Amino acid sequence: RKCIALQDQQAAGGHSLCALCRGVMEGYRVHRYSNGDVYEGYFRAGLRHGRGTLRAANGDVYAGDWVRNEREGVGREEYACGDVYDGTWRNGIKDGRGTYSTASGEMYIGPVRDDEPYGEGLYTFADGESEVSRFEAGDPVGGGVRWSADRRTAWAISDGEVVAECSLPEASAAARRLGLSSPPPAATGLRLSSADSASSCETLPTVASLLSLSSDGAGAAAGSSCSHASDNTAVS
Repeated sequence: RKCIALQDQQAAGGHSLCALCRGVMEGYRVHRYSNGDVYEGYFRAGLRHGRGTLRAANGDVYAGDWVRNEREGVGREEYACGDVYDGTWRNGIKDGRGTYSTASGEMYIGPVRDDEPYGEGLYTFADGESEVSRFEAGDPVGGGVRWSADRRTAWAISDGEVVAECSLPEASAAARRLGLSSPPPAATGLRLSSADSASSCETLPTVASLLSLSSDGAGAAAGSSCSHASDNTAVS
């Protein structure tokens, strides 16, 4: 049933429903909103509540858990620009842990807070290079490690900037200090030999010491340039 009149005051981050709909929308329904969005899933007291899929008029599609009109729990959002987030939500925003991949081929796996990478995570660039680091508000901070696409070369990083080349054992040890493991090769069929594990930079500081360094340089943003609309847009 389409909402066309007597809109209730919009709840932040969700669609509003007319008073009539609030009285009858219960259980599993397919509902088309006046702005063209279509929701298929469960309602409670006229609000999206339970499992359901919202197909927005702009091409974004969210499938997952809802609590009183908000994305809450586990869900997957496929944006019209090609970006995809698959993970946990709280009060309509990405919060908890998830995987965010961009249309350009970048990917972040790890904890998120307020829609941004936040905590110890793995970021893979479009060229196949990967780094483990701590992120705050989407940016790498402090020490971490970056690997080449074939994972045969590693570098210590600080605030997202390369500081020095290091051995693979040092890189693995640094990743473990962050509670993470070394990333798999970006290309299939590659194997690391024992010779690859030999350090070519024995005179350089160890990654363990570099993990405590900070840099004045700005870190690369660990996020998407996708200009999709906010997940919390309220429509009538």
